[in-house]
Amino acid sequence: MPLTQPIALNTHLSVLVVDDIAITRLQICSIVQKLGFKTLQASGGAEALRLFEAEQPDIVLLDLLMPEIDGFAVTRAIKATEGERWTPVVVLSGLDGEAHLLKALQAQADDFLHKPISAEILGHKLNNLARVLNLQRQHSALLTRSRAITENSFDGILVVDPHQRIQGINFRGELLFHAEREQLIGRPLSELLPKLQLNGAAEAGLHSQVLLAKGLDGSELPVEVGVTFFYQDDEPYLLATVRDISERERVDQLKQQFIATLSHELRTPLTSIIGALKMLHGTQAAQFNATSTQLIEMADRNAGRLLKMVNELLDINRSAAGSLQLDLQWHSLGELLAEAQSAHAGYAAQHQVKIQLALAPEISNTQILTDHHRLMQILGNLISNACKFSPKQGTVTVRAQIHDEQLHLAVEDQGNGIPIDFQPRLFTPFSQAESGDARIRGGSGLGLAITKQLIEAMEGQIHYRTSELGTCFELAFPQGALQCKP
Repeated sequence: MPLTQPIALNTHLSVLVVDDIAITRLQICSIVQKLGFKTLQASGGAEALRLFEAEQPDIVLLDLLMPEIDGFAVTRAIKATEGERWTPVVVLSGLDGEAHLLKALQAQADDFLHKPISAEILGHKLNNLARVLNLQRQHSALLTRSRAITENSFDGILVVDPHQRIQGINFRGELLFHAEREQLIGRPLSELLPKLQLNGAAEAGLHSQVLLAKGLDGSELPVEVGVTFFYQDDEPYLLATVRDISERERVDQLKQQFIATLSHELRTPLTSIIGALKMLHGTQAAQFNATSTQLIEMADRNAGRLLKMVNELLDINRSAAGSLQLDLQWHSLGELLAEAQSAHAGYAAQHQVKIQLALAPEISNTQILTDHHRLMQILGNLISNACKFSPKQGTVTVRAQIHDEQLHLAVEDQGNGIPIDFQPRLFTPFSQAESGDARIRGGSGLGLAITKQLIEAMEGQIHYRTSELGTCFELAFPQGALQCKP
């Protein structure tokens, strides 16, 4: 009967053949070699154990009945020393009955064959074992690679079971929490990351939070935690990556200090320059010819633009530092919107655009709790943007209505819409959409970033919708910020 066709990867596998009868051992080795395996031979139990330790064979074919150390003892010894690497042991026996085979299986043998050996059956068994071993090698390689990535990661990595207890942690995690792995396994996640929010996290998918991590020694460290979930045995496990951001926060603080210092140092001379230019233009205009007057006006405009940019930098800096102060008072909403329209009428005229108010009837007797200066700044940013990007003879519409006791303000233009590739960066400081007339339209790229930070400081929200027919920015103010005048 022909032998089973060898598996191509069999040439990488070795088989230890153990039998005290030489002719039987040689016959088995011949079959094994024809199947593509390498072979090792041992004539007894003691020699088999020496070869196993020295050569680490992949499979063992083991006769049960041998003098001195029998196959049962050899099987137990191999299984006691194989560790994580599984080495299948196939026992061979010529005895009748099944009691000795059951005893071998109890000694942790993996399979058995009756003597005389059938080459076809042996071939199938070895090829099946080869498939399993090759899969095991692939799995082991993936596991080794995964462990290498995990252990050498710059971030701490935590695996947390469905009961919110730590089941795994890498080397970086040990350093972050100032404890060894054995001390951390089994501890509640809340002990290390007490302010981590997990409500609805499984449905939200991957997300990150900035908070303080607490080491076992009582130390605290600012970290950014990325959280995601995976399922094992239909149970949700949490995977948390913990990144030390203490250096990033230190650099951010230095940057904020630098910007604040620089902005203050720039603002003082700029204010003096603007004052001097206005005095020249206002009181001594008759002494200058037309060209000089134009130069003074140009210098005044550009100094004003520069001062506006310095003030925007300060606002961005204060917001990032959490030191943005609001002066909240009750104001007539209708009067505020009329003031914003009037303040930007000249700017709209420069762009040949009209600003119109579309106010719901209830707006006329509604008051809003807000910071007057900051709300004017928000509306100014949105209205000026809408004017810049509207076509000539276009209309910028400021809408206001109250829905579910919440104020909704909207500024709409009739421009070409916001490019799709720019939309993810819309509220990022210093971002501007690329276009041929970007330099003509001007701007620092700070307006929308400041607007978003200001409205959020007021506990409101900003949204937008855009198309080729125009863009609309909508502000939603919190409930409780409105009251009706009697």
